[in-house]
Amino acid sequence: MRELLRILSVVFAVFTLGAGCGSTDSATPPPIASGAACATCGMSVDDARFVATRRVDGRWLVYDAIECLVADRVPRAGGVAWLTDFETGALAPEGERWVLRGDFPSPMGGGLAAFADRAVADSLAVATRGSVARLADLPARGGAR
Repeated sequence: MRELLRILSVVFAVFTLGAGCGSTDSATPPPIASGAACATCGMSVDDARFVATRRVDGRWLVYDAIECLVADRVPRAGGVAWLTDFETGALAPEGERWVLRGDFPSPMGGGLAAFADRAVADSLAVATRGSVARLADLPARGGAR
C-alpha cells in the first residue's frame, strides 16, 4: 500500500509539474513576475513599464529593460519580442509597439520605452529630446539617438 501511494504521489508530481510548464510552448508569453531575473544583466524586474520578453529555444526569456533585449538579440537568435506599453502595462508583439528613445530614466539608463500609441510616443519624444522608431529599426546595441 505504501509503495502504491509513493508511486501515485510521484505520478501526481510529474503531472503537476508538466502542466505548469505548458506556457513555454505558448505563442503568447506568460505573465512576467516582479523580481524575475533579466536574461541579459541578471537584475530583477522592478519596473513593469520597461519589461520585455521573447521566446528562445522554446522558453520565454525576460528582460528588465528594452536595452537588455536589444543587447541580447545579436548573440541569440529568437522569436518575436513582446514589449510592455509604458502607459497601460499591456504586453504586445514588437510590431504593435513604438519605441521611444529619449532623455529620461529607464532601468539600464538608455532611455528606451515602448508605446502602443504613436502620438503619445511622438509627444514624449519632443519633451525628452528623443526619437521614435520600431524595435527592428534600433541599432543592434541600442545605438545613438
